[in-house]
Amino acid sequence: MRNFILCFSVLTSLLWPVAALSHHSFSLEFDVSRPVELRGTVQNIEWTNPHAWVFLETEDEQGNVQGWAVEFLGVLSLLRSGMGPDTVGPGDLILITGFGSRDGTNTANASSLTKVDTGEVLWESRGR
Repeated sequence: MRNFILCFSVLTSLLWPVAALSHHSFSLEFDVSRPVELRGTVQNIEWTNPHAWVFLETEDEQGNVQGWAVEFLGVLSLLRSGMGPDTVGPGDLILITGFGSRDGTNTANASSLTKVDTGEVLWESRGR
C-alpha cells in the first residue's frame, strides 16, 4: 500500500505540469490593445474543450479573403450563457468583436457574436 501511494504521488507530480500547460492565459496569447471586428461567413465550428472555436472567412480592405480562427469560452460556459452548438452554422454571416493574437496571426478571442442579417447579439462575454 505504501508503494502504491508513493507511485501515485510521483506520477501525479509528473503529470500535473502537462495538465497546467493544456490551458493558457488570455494575456499570454491575446492583446487587449489589438481589438478586432470581424464580419464574415462561418466556415466551421469546433465545439470542443477547453475552448470552442469559430472559423470564418472575412474580406480585408482590398477585397482579399482571409481566414480567421476565433476562440470562445469553454463549452460549459457557453451553454450556461445560452449559446449552443447550433447557434450559428456554416454559411451564416456573423460579426465578432474581440481581441487579436499577440503574434499578429489571424487568430482572435471573442467578446461578442452578432448575427448580421438580424442584428441579434447571440453571445456576449461578461468578462474583459
